[in-house]
Amino acid sequence: MRVLILGCGYTGTWLARSLQAQGIDVVITNRRGEAPPELSTVPCFPFAWEQQGEQVPLAPIALEGVTHILHSIPPDRQGEDAVVLALLPQLEQLNLHWFGYLSTTGVYGDRQGGWVDETTPVNPQNLRSQHRVRIEQTLLNSNLPTHIFRLPGIYGPGEGRNPLARILKGDVQLIDKPGHYFCRIHVADIVQTLQRSLVQPTPGEIYNLSDDQPSESLPVFLEAYRLLGRPAPPAIPLEAANLSPMAQSFWRESRRVRNEKIKKVLGVKLYYPSYREGLMAIARELGL
Repeated sequence: MRVLILGCGYTGTWLARSLQAQGIDVVITNRRGEAPPELSTVPCFPFAWEQQGEQVPLAPIALEGVTHILHSIPPDRQGEDAVVLALLPQLEQLNLHWFGYLSTTGVYGDRQGGWVDETTPVNPQNLRSQHRVRIEQTLLNSNLPTHIFRLPGIYGPGEGRNPLARILKGDVQLIDKPGHYFCRIHVADIVQTLQRSLVQPTPGEIYNLSDDQPSESLPVFLEAYRLLGRPAPPAIPLEAANLSPMAQSFWRESRRVRNEKIKKVLGVKLYYPSYREGLMAIARELGL
């Protein structure tokens, strides 16, 4: 097995570290072609391809011997996909065992708090999610052994990657909107799901990733304040919050994502079945 991670960001770095620890060959790409410190021994190649922006082709040597590919590059500002634009014909000629694409549960759109699973028709209501649906279909219709992983909010250790870190940074508005659900998953549970799929390919399948407990935003941050031993400030209604357009778009959609398929098909047993276990683990790492 030789795994290529296209666009090795937060989740990709976690996966690469785990694979490397198991003695699996890993190759990564990012815009700079410089591996992060924790992956200093992993070959890293520059790759970026935007329809109207930076275009850095991937060196052919990066594809040599590759058997599995994870694609985690988001669409560009025009909604186009770097792999589809610049690499798809080359990848289709490889003898790949597995190709994974990290998408979003945003493709289901607003369900007013209702449940969705992999059989639920997509209904993307913002432009970002509409682009994702189109890219998903292109990859599923290709000759690649495509697996789609739809992700909710990702959290885990690291600066700005979890409510504890955001509170410590002073980057929090407590918003109270009863009945508005968000889903989330710890990065370690994404990694274990991907690793299980890598060794038991099921091309053409779509998997939802989420923990067992969708919840409103407020209880999650109240738990984080409790773990930090700090009093929480008063919560404000959504209408009074000062949010970026991106953040506002998340608050316009509410859904709960079922995760039974990753458990039944891939045998996943979540390390962090809810935000409580996940935040507790992060608090321990911070020495709290």
